[in-house]
Amino acid sequence: MAKRYSRKEFVVRLRSEIERGRPLVMTGAGNGIAAKFIERGGVDIIGVYNTGYFRMQGYGSLAGMLPMADANEMVFQMGKREILPQVNEVPVVAGLNGVDVLRDMRLFLEECRYIGFSGVHNFPTVAWFDGEFRNTLEKTGLGYQMEIDMLNTARELDMLTIGYAFNQQDTELLMTSALPDIFIFHAGITRGGSTGYEEGGSLAEMAERTQLHFEIAKKIGVQLGSSIERMAIEKPLEERSAAFKDVHFPKR
Repeated sequence: MAKRYSRKEFVVRLRSEIERGRPLVMTGAGNGIAAKFIERGGVDIIGVYNTGYFRMQGYGSLAGMLPMADANEMVFQMGKREILPQVNEVPVVAGLNGVDVLRDMRLFLEECRYIGFSGVHNFPTVAWFDGEFRNTLEKTGLGYQMEIDMLNTARELDMLTIGYAFNQQDTELLMTSALPDIFIFHAGITRGGSTGYEEGGSLAEMAERTQLHFEIAKKIGVQLGSSIERMAIEKPLEERSAAFKDVHFPKR
């Protein structure tokens, strides 16, 4: 069962890696076997996300942004039954929807901490939306501030907080109103594989966009989702299956 860390213990683990000159690597894990071997690979943080569930079912990550299931309940049950039992030492964080009007968020965060989550990440997030839809969410009380409030509550409960933002305005609000321990700028959907977004930006373009937000947040590291969970198994499974099928026996 995963070890539960206090916020201070969590931060000390991460800072020790930085002091050794090593990057911080955070990955999603959509099921137990993924979590088991991701930990063996030496990552620093494992995240449980509703998008991870959909990726492991063969769908694109954006399925997790649509109203097809209860995102928070999915993450809670995945963590409790599948991910946390397979992890030993690496801290595990919960990707939670802060804009959840059907829950007492403080009580829910306490339950998440009780079962073994050591941190909280505001995902799914309204920060991924823009234009009229995003503006309508903000003006009708279903906006980004609810996610800020969730992160601040998690911090009060001694949980590490991870903040997501997609543009400069949200980044500035996040870094001044929530002060997350880790800031993640979402640089774009992963290209490649069976469900990748081929029109996404290049690595050079994403690096340039990310640098602009680094100047605001001054945080370092990398978070991986599809590039670990999905793309690490798609081709190997296909090739191994084909290799077995390629065995030939004498014709009768």
